[in-house]
Amino acid sequence: MKDKLNRLLDPNISKKEEDQIFEEVLKRKHDQDLRTKWQKMLTSEHGITRNNTDLSKKKETSKYIKIFLAAAACIALIVTLQLFNTTESDPYVLAQQYLSDQEILHPGASKGIADEDQNRILAIQAFNTKEYSQSIEYFQNIRTETTEDKYYHGLALLLNNRYTEAIQLFEMINSDEGQFKQEINWYQSLAYLLNKQNEEAGALLKQIKNSDWNHEQAQDLLKMIHEK
Repeated sequence: MKDKLNRLLDPNISKKEEDQIFEEVLKRKHDQDLRTKWQKMLTSEHGITRNNTDLSKKKETSKYIKIFLAAAACIALIVTLQLFNTTESDPYVLAQQYLSDQEILHPGASKGIADEDQNRILAIQAFNTKEYSQSIEYFQNIRTETTEDKYYHGLALLLNNRYTEAIQLFEMINSDEGQFKQEINWYQSLAYLLNKQNEEAGALLKQIKNSDWNHEQAQDLLKMIHEK
């Protein structure tokens, strides 16, 4: 399992292999949780423990163990299938998963900015410690927001579940050419989806080209939108 988890760090890993590894990890987690739960129940309700040396009692209770283990395996399988079926059919769930999976950090002080606005410094610090509400307040108080400030301000809104405000800010930045174009297309698409604006999300996802960042994920989301 350790080797498989290390495979997730490989940037060239295929989506199919990545999904298989995640499925196995989740199944093992469910199995372990259920084994722990059933072991507690066996101990408290039937007096069955690993140290029980009464052979006759072990024979008597072996039926319970088999039944409980079978039930645990079935439940684990059902939960895992439900989880993956939901993810595979619901663009909102997948959009949230993509957003949660990505580690989004501000690189620090912006290059070429001589204005050391204290609010900018505090906004960046709060953003990188995931205090998004506080970060939003500091971004709002920057005297003159740069395009970069607006971009991370929009991300803070998105990560704070304030989708409508995030969309408005991303639209404002997207009207400018160049900087953060690919990133804005991706995150604005997620914001639209999470705000249940499928049509707008689809239109923006179609603009993500083959060579653009997260093109494959964009195609997965488009497919789900069309299937709903």
